[in-house]
Amino acid sequence: MRTVQKIIELATKLAPAKLAASWDNVGLTVGDYNQVVNRVLLSLDVNYMVLEEAISKGCQLIIAHHPFIFQGMKSIRSDDVVGRIIMKAVKNDISIFSAHTNLDIATKGLNDYLANILEIRDLVPIDITQKTKYYKLVVFTPDDYFERVRTAILDAGAGHIGNYSHTSFSVKGEGTFKAQKGSNPFIGQVGETSNVQESRFETLITEDRIDSVVNEMLKAHPYEEVAYDLYPLLFEGDKYGFGRVGKLDNKVRLIDYLDKVKLKLNLSYLRYVGEDDAIIQKIAVCSGSGASLIKQAKATGADLYITGDVKFHEAQMAKDLGLNLLDAGHYETEVIVKNMLLEYFKRQSTTNNLQVDFIKSEVNTNPWK
Repeated sequence: MRTVQKIIELATKLAPAKLAASWDNVGLTVGDYNQVVNRVLLSLDVNYMVLEEAISKGCQLIIAHHPFIFQGMKSIRSDDVVGRIIMKAVKNDISIFSAHTNLDIATKGLNDYLANILEIRDLVPIDITQKTKYYKLVVFTPDDYFERVRTAILDAGAGHIGNYSHTSFSVKGEGTFKAQKGSNPFIGQVGETSNVQESRFETLITEDRIDSVVNEMLKAHPYEEVAYDLYPLLFEGDKYGFGRVGKLDNKVRLIDYLDKVKLKLNLSYLRYVGEDDAIIQKIAVCSGSGASLIKQAKATGADLYITGDVKFHEAQMAKDLGLNLLDAGHYETEVIVKNMLLEYFKRQSTTNNLQVDFIKSEVNTNPWK
C-alpha cells in the first residue's frame, strides 16, 4: 500500500529514530499513518511557502530534514506561524514527517553524502554518540523443528554482521528434561525424564531487535518452555555520531581545495580561517551547525574542518588551535538533502515496487541573501 506508514518505514530504514539526539523531534509531526500517498515533496524545511507548494503540486506528504515543531505546543491557532501551518496541512490532508539528527548521524546519511560530494574517503564520525550493543542468542530446539526456528529468528533480523545477513552456527547434541505436574510437554510424559536429540543454534542480535526476534522465536518453537540464553557481548559494534572525518586521495593546497568546495556546494563566497598555501589532506565535515565540534575535529588530526553557523569567537578558537576552518553555511551544507532523499527514495521505489512520485521542493528556504 502507498501509505504514509509505508513511506515512513522506508525513511526509518535509512535514518532510524533511535539515532536522533534526545532534544530532537523527529518522525511524523502532522498527519495520518494510513493516508494514501501518490506524491511526496522533499524539502530541507517546512514553512508556509513549502506547504503551499505541496498543495499546488498535489502532494499528500512532506518529508523535511528540519522539524518545524521542536517543543510542545499549548495551542494551535491561526495567528501563530506554526499553528497556521498545522491547520492548513490538516485542512488539505497533507502529512509532515522529518528526519533530522537521525539523518545527520545515520550511516549513508547526510554527513556521508556531504563528504562524498567533497571527495573525502575512509569516513568515521567526529563525535561518537552511540555504539551498537550486540548479544549472543542461543536456543535449543528438537531437530525436526530446527529449520523452522532458525528461519523465524534470522528472518526477524538476527544474524547481521557487516554486509552479511542470516549468519548463525549450530551443533547437534542431546537435551534432557523432566516435565513437572501441571506442565503440558510437547515431547515425553509428566514425571518422566526425556532425552531428546536437539540442536544448539546461536546467532548475533542487536539490542534493539531482541524483543521482536525473541517473539518470533517463541512463536516458531514447539516447546511449552523454551530454553534459550542471551549473552551481552563486549566487542564494540557499529559506531554512530555527528560529523565525518576522512582523507582526500592526495594532498592539496588549502585554497585550491576551497575553490573546489565552492563550486561543489554552489557557494557565493569563501569564509575561512587558514593560510592559502597550507597543505591539507585529512578533512572533517559536519552539515548544518557544527561549530560545537571544532575541538573534536582538531582532536581527530583533521587539517580542515568544514561546517556552518560559525560565530566570531568560535573562528578565533579554530585559529588558536591551528585548525583550518571553512564556514560553508548551514543552508549550503544541508540543502543537498533534497538530492540525497530523492536518490534514496527512487532506489527504494524500484526495489519495493512503490508507485509514488517523489519530487524536490523548489522553494529556497535560506533566509540569507
